[in-house]
Amino acid sequence: MRLNGGEAGSMKTTSEHALLTAEQERELARAIEAGVLAEQLLATGARPVSASATELREVAESGRQAWQRFQLSNLRLVWKLAGQESRRTGLGVDELFQEGCVALAAAVQRYDFTRGRFSTYALTRISQHLSVAGAARLGELALPGSRALQLRRAKSVQARLGMARGGEVGVAELASELQYSLRRAQTLIRYRAPVSIDTCDSAWQLPDQTSEDPEWHHFCGQLVGMLAKVPSDQARVLRLRYGLDGQSAVSIVELAAVMGLSISTVRRLERRGLSALRNLLARIDAEALAG
Repeated sequence: MRLNGGEAGSMKTTSEHALLTAEQERELARAIEAGVLAEQLLATGARPVSASATELREVAESGRQAWQRFQLSNLRLVWKLAGQESRRTGLGVDELFQEGCVALAAAVQRYDFTRGRFSTYALTRISQHLSVAGAARLGELALPGSRALQLRRAKSVQARLGMARGGEVGVAELASELQYSLRRAQTLIRYRAPVSIDTCDSAWQLPDQTSEDPEWHHFCGQLVGMLAKVPSDQARVLRLRYGLDGQSAVSIVELAAVMGLSISTVRRLERRGLSALRNLLARIDAEALAG
């Protein structure tokens, strides 16, 4: 779900929809399940029930409307949790709100209305997702979510102990406070996030591909070939983000505006695209060694 219009727009969106009662949650959840089944039957042509295609389309549309209402009615919860994470981390509440909407959609998809209220279930899922997203935005993007959270906790404890003691905190003391091994604490504290392309004086770009250097021609050909194997939306992000088409590299914010996507969506596409390229390179290296 992508919501536009800034903080004021997000606040207005959350206040326009009343909270659901327990009975309304059950009714909407049943409608969503029926809609999903109807869409499946329409797609496969199977007819285990005596319903026409028109009737199935109506049920599917009712399910989509129920899904939308379910999500819109729970945006207040997302906004509240995004605000709490924003106060803890100092990150922008709007971007965290977008991340929370992603978690909300996943929660709606997995919700079992026979096991209790949705808010109780969604609270944990959205909070966990926002914690991971917050850790990533604080410069730990190259780490897995669980490791990023450990690093953020270690830094928080280190800062708290430093303020209490009025000086630097040793790794051994930090490890004792966290109940980590000395080696584990050292590994966490020594971690340095990769330098963002946005902080460099000049972004790395592909030089003039008309160069007479045969090795450079070979590299360019390999890169073009690998990008062709990456999903098109991810490849486009990488081309624009890093200036791979000979143009100037652009920031995440500029790229989001150009593509008409949220900043968090562009970041996800960038991460997935880079991961896909790394996997392709690893495969090429493995084939080279095997040959």
